[in-house]
Formats: sequence, C-alpha cells, structure tokens
Amino acid sequence: MKLHLSHYFSALIITISLVTVTAFSKSADAATTVLTDEPLQTDANTRNYLPTGANALYSKVPGQSGAKVLAKATDLKTLATTADQGQTYFRGYRVAQTNDGNFYLKVVSFNKTYRGWIYVGTTNPADDSTQVSNGLKSVQTFKEGTLDPNVANTTYYFSTPKSSTLTVTQPDWTQYKVGRNLSATTSYVNDSLNVTKVGTKQNNRDNNATYYYVQDAANPQVNGWIKASELTTVKQTYNY
Repeated sequence: MKLHLSHYFSALIITISLVTVTAFSKSADAATTVLTDEPLQTDANTRNYLPTGANALYSKVPGQSGAKVLAKATDLKTLATTADQGQTYFRGYRVAQTNDGNFYLKVVSFNKTYRGWIYVGTTNPADDSTQVSNGLKSVQTFKEGTLDPNVANTTYYFSTPKSSTLTVTQPDWTQYKVGRNLSATTSYVNDSLNVTKVGTKQNNRDNNATYYYVQDAANPQVNGWIKASELTTVKQTYNY
C-alpha cells in the first residue's frame, strides 16, 4: 500500500509540474510584441485628448518588460474633470501597434507632469488621430466663433493692466507648449485695441470663458488672445 501511494504521489507531482511548465510556456508565448512604434504625423490640433478613466497610463506599452503604471485609471478619470490645469489635457505624439491588433498612444500632459502610454483601441490613430477609444477621447480645447460686428467696430482697452494680465498666442492650457505672448501688458496700458476674433474654451474649462483676439496698431507685439473680461470700452489713464 505504501509503495502504491508513493507511485501515486510521484505521478501527481509529475503531472502538476507538466501543467505548470505548459502554463508558463503559454504565458511566455502570449507576451505582447510591439510591431511598430512611430511618431504621429497628423495636425497637432487633432491630437488633444482627455482621459476617459477606462485605462491606466503606463511607462511602456503594457506587456513589455519593465512596464509600470504611472497613473491609475481612476486617477485619470478624476484628472479629466479638473477645472483648468495643465495636467488636464494630453497631447498624443507617438503610436504603437502590438501583435494582438491593439494600438497605444504615447501622450504628455500639457504641463508635462504625466507622460506615458495608454490603450486607445483597435483603430490606427496614425490615419486619423481623432479616432481613439478606450483610454482617451479626442477633444477640442478651444473653439473660434463668429465675431459680432458691434464688437469688431468697438475700441477696447485693458481693464486691469498688471503683470498678470497677458495676451497669449493661444489661451492658457488649450494647446501644448503654446501660451504666453507677453510677460506683461503694463507697457501698453493706454493703447487702443481692436478685436478681430472671438473664441471660447471648451469642456467647461474656466466656465467656457470667452476670449478675444486683440490687435494693437501702435505696438503689434501686443497682438494676441485675452480673456474678454480683461477688456473694457472705457479709456483710463494709468501711470506706471
């Protein structure tokens, strides 16, 4: 009986070992392989995204050796609703395809706090970078509108000219690495300004604030976008 049991347990151990080896082999065979890793060539304005909270952000394409979670999916979901901060929006700049038919985008937050890879579905965004799903959704950060003729024909001035009142190439946190135009407007506080364009922030950023593009005939270096609430039609005299 003891001999019989000994043979039984030996056979059982061998069987378990074989199962373990087989499972390990399948796991190794199933490792994710990156087939392509290329820069996105599409227009930069079509590569702005908000995280959906469906997928995490990784240091490498998931499945690769050393890939680590940089931001959990739940944290990204919370991040997506942050009012008006630089880490809110992401810019995509590389796309990778894996052997299982999946695509991943490498993204960076506008303030460069977050940078990594995230799953975006089974459609190649290299052809159309707005066609993403799962971890990201394509968004418009700023939308230009139709300028009211009355606004276009009115002369404006800076309402509170100070170091924090700026004209910008693009409204703050609406494009990656594009923003401030002037360090301050205090040198041009008495200049007349004409409004030539209007636009609004999107996705409830800063309550979808309205911006005007102003032009300064006397000092063209002032030209740029500024929040409409920082302009006035009343000329005041400031001495700085």
